[in-house]
Amino acid sequence: MLLQLYLHFPFCKRKCLYCDFCSGAADAQTVAAYVKALKVEIFTMSEKYKNARVSTIFLGGGTPTLVPPDVMQSVLEALRDSFDILPDAEFTSEGNPGTVTEEWLDMAVAHGLNRLSLGVQAMQDPLLQNIGRIHTFADAEHAVKLARKCGVKNLNLDAMFGLPGQTQQDYLDTLTAFSQLGAQHISAYSLILEEGTPLHAMVESGRVTLPDEDDVAEMYERGIDHLASLGYERYEVSNFARPGFACRHNMGYWQGEWYLGMGVAAHSMLPPEEDQNAVRIRRANTTDVDAYIKGEFQPETELIGAVDAMFETMMLGLRTTFGVSEQLFMRQHGKTLQETYGEVLQSLVRDGLGEWHGENETRRFALTPRGIEVQNDVLMRFMA
Repeated sequence: MLLQLYLHFPFCKRKCLYCDFCSGAADAQTVAAYVKALKVEIFTMSEKYKNARVSTIFLGGGTPTLVPPDVMQSVLEALRDSFDILPDAEFTSEGNPGTVTEEWLDMAVAHGLNRLSLGVQAMQDPLLQNIGRIHTFADAEHAVKLARKCGVKNLNLDAMFGLPGQTQQDYLDTLTAFSQLGAQHISAYSLILEEGTPLHAMVESGRVTLPDEDDVAEMYERGIDHLASLGYERYEVSNFARPGFACRHNMGYWQGEWYLGMGVAAHSMLPPEEDQNAVRIRRANTTDVDAYIKGEFQPETELIGAVDAMFETMMLGLRTTFGVSEQLFMRQHGKTLQETYGEVLQSLVRDGLGEWHGENETRRFALTPRGIEVQNDVLMRFMA
């Protein structure tokens, strides 16, 4: 079977004000101990899935580029020694512009890295300071130059809108700047104000003001149009790429491919064992870094039945502009889209929220732009 790999590195120089991910500052000793435990999990899981062929690898965090090059090299060597990685595998690492070095990139590229995703977020330094980022836009420009110098040809830059103090023009200028840096891919996300984060407390106390909902909605809509004018095709709710540069790893998530997450807080979607009455298994590692280092992975597992699995296929697939393939749905679930959700699909077409594309083997169902805007309402129909 084909398998996607995700490795989580929960280390940051400093946690951003809006972040509620499993990440934080760590000393060298903690990083070394964590990597040792991660390699144990790599070897253990490779034995369980020794017949799998790896189609994509994704290093996420946290900040993978913060892990010292020699330490990260030991992880990548463990991956190569343990798994059957396809020659054309897409291999992505996330990175913070303030932590990218030529030594790290040279090492990673030598071990197969061919895609870099940088969390730049904005081109205006005051906006970056408002959300607690450690880098400047000059740092981002330098990181991009280093990546190109080291042979990284596929580059994603993250952009955020709805930031404290951000105007619509600020956001459009950021997208233009990212395009001028030569990014093949841009991920454009709205700021989510998560409870328990410093930024949430600052907003609640009135110390920080966010753009109002109408401004954020207009940033979203104008951003989509602006990215199209710059040559980026929207292929998912928040992701835009030049032709041929859609992220294969993320598309695998949205199209129901098997993926194995390793490291603290990593999630997986895997086939069931022969004796399990399920269609899929969802697996989640512990979020306790200390427990993970001690080898107490204790992943929580959830058995996914046929009905829930079909709904998840629709929920994830309809995030993309491609939609859900009739042929893929049949292969995964043994039923056609029509016999499973015929009335729902008919109602979406009638209301201008969805449409069929292609014929026979290429037949697929996708949401219209209006359908994507009201996606939560659309999904309620499938749940009903």
